[in-house]
Amino acid sequence: MEMKAALLYAPHDIRVETREVAPCGDHDIIINLKKACLCPTDIKKYNADKPDVEGALKEYGPCILGHEAAGVVVEAGARVTAVKKGDRVAVQPMIFCGECGYCKEGRTNLCPHVIGVGCSAGGFGECEKLFYEQGIGGCFATHLKTPEICAMKLPDSLSMEAGSLLEPLADVVHSVDHALTGPGDDVAVLGLGPMGLLHVAAARYNGARHVIAVDLDESRLDIARRLGADQIVNSRQGDPVAQVKALTGGVGANKVFVVPGGPAQAVLTVQAMDMAAKGGTVSLFSSSPTGADAFTVSINRIHYSMINFTGTVGFGNAHAEKAIEMLASGAFDYTLIRNREMPLSQINEAIALYGRGENLKIGLDLEA
Repeated sequence: MEMKAALLYAPHDIRVETREVAPCGDHDIIINLKKACLCPTDIKKYNADKPDVEGALKEYGPCILGHEAAGVVVEAGARVTAVKKGDRVAVQPMIFCGECGYCKEGRTNLCPHVIGVGCSAGGFGECEKLFYEQGIGGCFATHLKTPEICAMKLPDSLSMEAGSLLEPLADVVHSVDHALTGPGDDVAVLGLGPMGLLHVAAARYNGARHVIAVDLDESRLDIARRLGADQIVNSRQGDPVAQVKALTGGVGANKVFVVPGGPAQAVLTVQAMDMAAKGGTVSLFSSSPTGADAFTVSINRIHYSMINFTGTVGFGNAHAEKAIEMLASGAFDYTLIRNREMPLSQINEAIALYGRGENLKIGLDLEA
């Protein structure tokens, strides 16, 4: 079986080629992928922002990135029980050990041995070995061989475009649910990239009383309103802490999500601590580069105001199932976030456009 795949040879060097799909093992499946999405994790690998990328590519050879996708099962191994040929599925990219204490507790997202489809988790070299020794690559291809645990069934009513958003939305569902977001909560979401906008939609889905969206970009603030934000705060027009407190009667938001990573995260985290209500929760969604992940916060602020300071990483099957329900319900217009699609043959152009201008989550048509 042949597949068309985008292979990363070196930083800024992706080539779409024809390759053979690895044979399907007893516990494996092969998915004919239809739609995918780009993720900042893919961009970081493309740019070799992680120190182990370039060396691993030289040692092992090119790899296939991508971990957000949906398609149809075209082959299932003899011992596969979770799905069957013809099932419509989305990719759950985490391959966990199933044996450690975290896995046995059902907290597979914390498995110390986890490795991700499309080099999405674990060491880059380990992901390369997975590809070259077992044939498990990534989703920027027409076909993906993967263990059956990496497939989540999709209802017939859900489009492949929507299904390709399962992984990012499940991450967000975990974030919002971990903070126990629900009726009566005043929620502030800081940073309105695709994941921040999904936080707005998920908080609204959970029944939050008020959702306040905070960003610098008017177009993204407008999208947040269309996704269910009750109030918007433009940080260019004044102190966001003061604005959020004014919108909450001087109390502050009792659930505050700091969504972006990178250089802005430390500043936003301090702002989040200052705008949080007493007894509230501040949750960090993203990571920061090593060496840029330190900030100063008042211990007394946490202590006397009883601030719950937390974060989330990854997701479990329950979060993925809820994400599918959320997408299938039509509770929000996902096309406001997955707002552009390009053919796999133009993946280099898609990467260059990601996050620029009005482009949010860029989708890929894997059959074009």
